[in-house]
Amino acid sequence: MKDLSVCVKRPLCLFCMSFIAGIILCCNAGLTLLLIFLIPCLFICIIFFSRLKNIICITLAALIFFTLGGVIFNNAQRKYYGAFNEVYDKPVTVEGYIAGEIEKKDNLIKFYLKTNKITYLKNEIKAAGKLLVSVSEENRAFDTNKIKYRTELSFSGSIENPKTMTNPGGFDYKRYLAAAGVSGTVYLKGGADLCLIGVKDGGWLHKLGFGIKNFVLRLVEQCLDEKQAGLLAGMLIGYKDGLDENAYNAFGKAGLTHIMVASGMNVAFIILPLLYIFKKIHIGNIASSIMAIAVLLLFVFVAGFSASVVRAVIMGILILLGKAVMRETDIYTSISAAAVVLLLINPYTLFDIGFQLSFSATLALVMFYPGIKAFIDRRPLPEIISDTLAATIAAQIGVVPITLYYFNNFSTISVLSNLLVVPVVQLITIIGFAMVFAGLASINLAVLIGCVNNTFLSFVLFVTEYTSKIPYASLKLPTPPVWMIILYYSAVLYFLKGRLYIKNFKYYRYLKYICITLAVIIIMVCNLLPKPLRITFLDVGQGDGAFIKTAHGRKLFIDGGGRAAGSKSGYDVGEAVVVPYILDQGTKKIDIVIATHGHSDHTEGLEAILKEIEVGRVILPDTDGKGFERIIEICGQKKISVAECKKGDIIRLDKDTVLDVLNPLSFEKDSLSQQSLNDSSLVLKLRYKNSKVLFQGDAEIPVEQRLLEQGSDLSADILKVGHHGSFSSTGEAFVKGSIFKYAVISVGRNNFGHPSPLVIDRLEERGTLPLRTDERGAVIAVSYGEGFSIKTMR
Repeated sequence: MKDLSVCVKRPLCLFCMSFIAGIILCCNAGLTLLLIFLIPCLFICIIFFSRLKNIICITLAALIFFTLGGVIFNNAQRKYYGAFNEVYDKPVTVEGYIAGEIEKKDNLIKFYLKTNKITYLKNEIKAAGKLLVSVSEENRAFDTNKIKYRTELSFSGSIENPKTMTNPGGFDYKRYLAAAGVSGTVYLKGGADLCLIGVKDGGWLHKLGFGIKNFVLRLVEQCLDEKQAGLLAGMLIGYKDGLDENAYNAFGKAGLTHIMVASGMNVAFIILPLLYIFKKIHIGNIASSIMAIAVLLLFVFVAGFSASVVRAVIMGILILLGKAVMRETDIYTSISAAAVVLLLINPYTLFDIGFQLSFSATLALVMFYPGIKAFIDRRPLPEIISDTLAATIAAQIGVVPITLYYFNNFSTISVLSNLLVVPVVQLITIIGFAMVFAGLASINLAVLIGCVNNTFLSFVLFVTEYTSKIPYASLKLPTPPVWMIILYYSAVLYFLKGRLYIKNFKYYRYLKYICITLAVIIIMVCNLLPKPLRITFLDVGQGDGAFIKTAHGRKLFIDGGGRAAGSKSGYDVGEAVVVPYILDQGTKKIDIVIATHGHSDHTEGLEAILKEIEVGRVILPDTDGKGFERIIEICGQKKISVAECKKGDIIRLDKDTVLDVLNPLSFEKDSLSQQSLNDSSLVLKLRYKNSKVLFQGDAEIPVEQRLLEQGSDLSADILKVGHHGSFSSTGEAFVKGSIFKYAVISVGRNNFGHPSPLVIDRLEERGTLPLRTDERGAVIAVSYGEGFSIKTMR
């Protein structure tokens, strides 16, 4: 029974973990399954702990928190995911008030709008929620001198339903916005009308916070150089727009991103001077704590409610409350309380990267810093170095799996850069606060203090830039699977924190054997179970991109998406979608990359693969090389072999999987290829046992007719439809002369009318199911050699 007494020491930690578990289970399995799962847990609790009153009470309370987490998440899902279901993508008139600061970025004016009324077809719809509104800077109706926080306005437009994750491991924009309480987006062009209604009362705390924030930003800009001002603004109040993207990338590579975020250190620098002053003027504990709490709450409004600031402020408030009642606050309980409060407000915060990084770093510091510090202190090192080294290593232990999971980046020089920078950061923050307070009295005094701080800030920027340029300062690594992250944290906890406690556990010997047995069984099952052929047709917008992993582990990428011809967009689909997807598959190597033809909407995304992923060889169609100049250049630089294929060639992937090349003919003999880049497309037929897939590239009707005349067997389980479903491909004769169960149409927003309704009708009339990536997201096809099972992301 003594072993179970550990459970009652910090019950709030257990309740917090139960609450989080309820959110995760409800998110992945739904509320019904969560409640079904709860019933056996109650029975187990009653059977095993019926004689232990303390344990059964805590266990029942944990189950209540578990259920509460699921119920609250379910309500939040309905609130944020379904707020505007009735009016998404319809022409509506919206009335509401601005519920945050107005920001200008990328030629757009952005703000949050709380809706009061939505009208559709002259009918008022009950749809209250928050919208993210983007207005073109060309819109003359938007006057920033008149339109501010709490301004009520109306406009006509269309509310868009934010995209959920459309590719495996991709960015879930809908969930990201839900963490900010947003349920829809609106884009208003230059000619859109905006009508001012008035100003809504209230919001004085926000207004005060915005006022202080803008004062700090103006003062920092006046007292410091541009880059130094941007860095200090992030360090003091968490303002993220002061530095450009290159500077952010440099901080990321150097492992110094954390210093640009307001967090616990800022809270400490606010509380400690205040408490010192209150003590000197003989203000009692309770009164001083209340006043300090009021200042901290105001700081939350100034810093914009970021997860790290809110967490630090809640912990600071708990410490102050403990001081007021003469009780020492347990740090683990404080962290748990902060997490529960944040998740009660909005359970989607759990999926916010800032929340995860903030809490993992804080927990790691609390748990591992003392042991690491004691180990380092065995060496004759100065205190400031050993302290910084211990804190950096402890924090890195906590956040490395999360940064790898989301960003695939591992900084190899973070310890060095932190050793150089962190001791200076504390000084910079103190001088920065001093500069702000001095600015209240005299701008000249603030400028003088700023000159001193400018030197230290320049040193930080210099170290960041220099260390980020060291070869292999940052490694691009595959995404670790969830089971590996769990294993990592379990091992860290065991070896750095809990080894002694677990060994003292009464049933440790049996637990050890059980774990070893389970590990052996899992490894054996994973290796003995047959592996399938898996093809993922990615959502790359208006382009093509397919990833193939054979049953024997060979990896192939066909096309990579990109910008349509003539597009001026700076969006790089390779960097944003294709490379992250490959890394998310747990690999940094592609055996074969194939470009079907030379149009940019098929080749541009491949450039990022060739630059950042290890590629075995590249296969192109037998043409004059038009459109492949950049690919050939990169292959030459990276010493990647390039081969050209034509009709009759066979690309052997493994002993069970081959690609038959059906088009083009040799370029000198192929009049179609010479006349049209689309008709020079590689048409490939993948064969795996009795499963077949036809990849058509952008080949059009003339190529289809030639293939039919040549008697080619075009029937397959899956057709990757040619030219994004254009009427110039997938002709009637081609559809009638072949048998397809599924037809994947890789398409995005476009002005070409893709896919053509005629093509959709032809396919459906033949009993073929069209699967559009713009509607369904990525299409995942899995085969064990007899047909395919299909799953779509949406």
